[in-house]
Amino acid sequence: MKTLLVLSVLLAVASAKILGRCQVADIVKRSKLMQFTEYSVADWVCLAWHESHFNTRTIGHLSRNGKTWSSDYGIFQINSKWWCDNGKTPDSANGCKMKCSEFLGDNMGPDIDCAATIVREQGMEAWNSWVENCKGKWIEYYVFFCFL
Repeated sequence: MKTLLVLSVLLAVASAKILGRCQVADIVKRSKLMQFTEYSVADWVCLAWHESHFNTRTIGHLSRNGKTWSSDYGIFQINSKWWCDNGKTPDSANGCKMKCSEFLGDNMGPDIDCAATIVREQGMEAWNSWVENCKGKWIEYYVFFCFL
C-alpha cells in the first residue's frame, strides 16, 4: 500500500509542469494580456505565483458545507463556476466558453485567452489573491533579471 502511495505521488509530481518566473513573464509579455495597459507583466507573474506557484496543472477545490462547490484550474486558477466547464459544477456560467481541462496543459494559450476575458469583464480584482498580494504593492521583483 505504501509503495502504491509513493508511486502515485511521484507520478503526480512528474506530470506537473512548473514554469520559471521568467518563463511566465516572457509568455505574458508576448501575449494579448499586454493590451490591458493598466496591468504590468509583474502583475500577471505575481498573480500566477500566488494562484499556482507557476504550476500549469494545478487544480484547487472550493468547498461549501463539506461539498465541492467549484474548482480552479491552471496557472491562473480559473474557476469552474464562472469561467469554464468541468462537467461537475452545477449551473456553471462558462464565461470563457471553454472546458476547464484546457487550462491544465503546457500550452498557456487557453489560460491567457480566458484571463483576458476575465480582465475585460472584471479586471484583475476577479482574483482575490491578486488583490491581497499584488495590487498596489511593489511587485517588480517578480520580473527582476528576466531581461524582458
